[in-house]
Amino acid sequence: MESYADMRLKIIRNWRCTMKKVFILFLIFTLTAISVIYAQNKPLQATIGKLAGKVEVQLPGKDWRAAKEGELLPKGTMISTGFKSSAVLTVNNSTILVKPVTRMKLEDIVQTQSGTSTQVYLSTGKLSVEVTPQQNQTTDFTVSSPTATASVRGTGFDFDGVVLVVHHGVVELKNPSGQLRQVSQKQVSFISSEGTVTAPAFVDSTQASGIVVEAAQQQQ
Repeated sequence: MESYADMRLKIIRNWRCTMKKVFILFLIFTLTAISVIYAQNKPLQATIGKLAGKVEVQLPGKDWRAAKEGELLPKGTMISTGFKSSAVLTVNNSTILVKPVTRMKLEDIVQTQSGTSTQVYLSTGKLSVEVTPQQNQTTDFTVSSPTATASVRGTGFDFDGVVLVVHHGVVELKNPSGQLRQVSQKQVSFISSEGTVTAPAFVDSTQASGIVVEAAQQQQ
């Protein structure tokens, strides 16, 4: 017959063995969860394509320097173009034409479980964006400025932070107060001097240029 001391020692050993198994299972679960989260939100990088004129980049924590064709840009990178200068960026399945006298930031570029998500902040200037969705995947692309946010899923558009011109597809234009309008193919919408999102209107390229000028004058 086991003594009390032997039974007590046996219980302690069994408890330690059980706790060890629980810890191992917890560790396996934690590592699995981390790997799944990382796989769902894998950081991506933008690639610099064709450059023209003076184009500079500022990587996170670094100084401004001249951009180089073919280099990779992580999230948090700033891009700046001078007069008569431009840059073409490829972000996964999207293309960004950074037009002259523009400064923008790659806020976030990630591969999610359902597709890709790109967030760009436009400080000043103008971008032409072409978003091509991949089969069986979602493509979320957002351009924000101090006055508006344009969100798309597979489309082509021009945006200068105030005026939105949609070439094809549908773009959501939203102001800081949350007013939102959907702008469709060959339509223009912009942020008025009162800060409201104007009703989308069908225009040709000549009319669109006039609206851009008019909106810029209202913002002054």
